[in-house]
Amino acid sequence: MLALSGSSPLDTPSPNFPFIEIALPQGEPSRDTIAQLCELSARPEPLLARRGSDVLFRDVVERLNDSFAPESCAAYDRVFAQVIEFYRRLPAARELDERLRQFGLPDEASLLERKARLGHPRLPKVDSIRKALLLSRVTIGADVAVTSVLIAGVRQRYPQAEIVLLGSAKLRELFGGDARIRVRELRYERGGTVLARLRSWLAVAAAVEEEARDCAPVELLVLDPDSRLTQLGLLPVLEDETRYLFFESRRFGHETDLPLGQLTARWWQTLSGVETALFPQLALPAEHLAFGQTVARKLRQTGQPHLVSLSFGVGGNAQKRVNDDFEAALLSQLRQDSALILDKGGAPDERAQVDALTAALRAAGQQVLELNAENAAVKLAAETGQPAIVTWDGSIGAFAGLIAASDQYIGYDSAGQHIAAALGVPALTVFVNSNSQRFAERWRPFGTGISKVFQLPSESLAKLTGHTDSTAALFAEVLKLHQELLEGCA
Repeated sequence: MLALSGSSPLDTPSPNFPFIEIALPQGEPSRDTIAQLCELSARPEPLLARRGSDVLFRDVVERLNDSFAPESCAAYDRVFAQVIEFYRRLPAARELDERLRQFGLPDEASLLERKARLGHPRLPKVDSIRKALLLSRVTIGADVAVTSVLIAGVRQRYPQAEIVLLGSAKLRELFGGDARIRVRELRYERGGTVLARLRSWLAVAAAVEEEARDCAPVELLVLDPDSRLTQLGLLPVLEDETRYLFFESRRFGHETDLPLGQLTARWWQTLSGVETALFPQLALPAEHLAFGQTVARKLRQTGQPHLVSLSFGVGGNAQKRVNDDFEAALLSQLRQDSALILDKGGAPDERAQVDALTAALRAAGQQVLELNAENAAVKLAAETGQPAIVTWDGSIGAFAGLIAASDQYIGYDSAGQHIAAALGVPALTVFVNSNSQRFAERWRPFGTGISKVFQLPSESLAKLTGHTDSTAALFAEVLKLHQELLEGCA
């Protein structure tokens, strides 16, 4: 059962909920627990609703999916089918319920029956595919590590097909350099309420229906790489599901330790019968590549033998960070033999963190050039000195261009490591793992370049606080891997 403390009972409204602590049972939550979480997440009080949504996704859904175990996949299906059943019965979700009924899915049992049928997809034995729709994984890192491999596979198997990516406008920044790829923008309310996330599917289903209108059934293919747009395959997008291929990335290859990118390649090769190696690939627009080269030329004028791009961004998950001292020491040491490009991240706290680091560097006499989308052209043209460090506060596409122009990338477990791997840039990932060992194995970078991962269990990270010798040992190991990457690419 769900245990709540510091809040009112679920059936007693109150304007003040300063603290809401929720204790979940171990293993798969009971139906009663999920029902109570649904009720909490649907409350009119924003704090209660947000807390319920956070616990449901972060502490239930993500915990089940991050284990990459077959039994957890089955548990997720049961849990989230119950969530959909609860929400579709609400008056505010009438459109959701009606659309599911149009797909012949009137209840929770029918959702689970349909999902069970998706377990053994088959690629149509035709060469007439004219359009391939690929559903985004929602996060940039996952789209690079997984979805881009499927793009490469479709290109290889169906070179004549138009590829349509359904997802964020940011995808244009990474794939817009290929005229054969079209991005159809769809918004997923990743940080929104449960109902807002479920409603996102309505736009997905409508987009697929519209894209299918100018194709004969045999000319269309839809690939779903375990997308959150369909809540990992539980929500349909095509009535004719012989044209819908679902890659259950959390289950496939569960007996191996391979990274997700390599598993995706193996899955596609199994379906298509094409054995040519596949890797994550990007198609950066020309302006992002040119921007990266312009900044790189400026930094290489300092005479430093290496150019390293870095990101200390963690996508809002502070558990992926080491600490301020580690980051400051790393920048200081890298400056001994490298010019640096430092991304400011996508959140206010990440920008503040980088601002503090660069302030310390300036105080130590280092020249820092701060660039963003508005000032980059003017500052680069006007800069007459030789900055030791460039910071970037702007688009992911431009940062990818900066990575492409670098000799090495260093960062935490985030999109940057996957972008570097896809671009063939040597990458060093500091992986603070608060999940399982299998989680770390699945999310390590995979690509044509050399990658090294320093893995630090979160329990070991906690022991570093206040222990100078332990922090120094960690720092020394990371620097050793940095040097090995440089030497391996010399």
